[in-house]
Amino acid sequence: MMSLFADKSGFSPSQLKIADFIERYPEEMLFMTDQEIADRLGTSIATVSRFWRFAGYDNAKAFKQKLRDPSHPTPAVKLAETISRMDPGSLPLRMLEQAIRHLQDTADKIHPDELEQAAGLMAGARRVYVYAPGPSLSLGHLLSYRLSRFGLSIRIMAGSGHELLESLANVTREDAVLVFSFARMLPETEVILDCAGRVGCPVILVADREDFRFGTSAQVSFYVSRGDMGEFHSMMTPLLLVEQLILSIGMRNKEEVLERLGYLGELRSRYADKLPRGKA
Repeated sequence: MMSLFADKSGFSPSQLKIADFIERYPEEMLFMTDQEIADRLGTSIATVSRFWRFAGYDNAKAFKQKLRDPSHPTPAVKLAETISRMDPGSLPLRMLEQAIRHLQDTADKIHPDELEQAAGLMAGARRVYVYAPGPSLSLGHLLSYRLSRFGLSIRIMAGSGHELLESLANVTREDAVLVFSFARMLPETEVILDCAGRVGCPVILVADREDFRFGTSAQVSFYVSRGDMGEFHSMMTPLLLVEQLILSIGMRNKEEVLERLGYLGELRSRYADKLPRGKA
């Protein structure tokens, strides 16, 4: 996510809150009225209305017109740009070719020893905290579902705001934190790295920009190729990395994992009549 406002240095706290919301959810904002934005953020409609002029626009309509400009790289524009360069008749083949390139680029930069190190940190942790904002949330849920079966304690952290601090207040040096950082380094990611560093908690970072891997306090960092700037970003490579981590952790505790999965199978058989699979 890139900044939609050139200079926010003069923004008030209320204006910064509005700007942050717009930058996080540009597509959603396109269909919201000033009143709906105010209600969402717990502020007044007058504050929202004044914001547009302070930000350099006559009103919300003028800002939305700029946001719809094809030159602005919103996710919708990225997807349109990617599709426009493809022959509709060969879309599946082109997507497959792109996926192969992303996977190869990612595989070339993942070292087995780093994968083992990350798996060791997570397997040996008292609790694994996962920060998976936006579309990466599905990866967090997959990790939680699979690793909980292995007996690991997984906690999905809040995506933004003060609720994130509720999790960070409980992080200790005996835990591990896994952070997905795509497109840009979020303030929340910076806070997580700082808090984890203060208590000596190891951090595993997964990023789609190689520069994110350098200059941070993360113990292990991975690069996953998701596409060039300005085009649709695939989630295939981070999914591959997640599955590699799951399998690596499972192999480290093979006997215990198999015992737990065996017990799960027993429970399914014992309560099959009361809790049949496939039903809520």
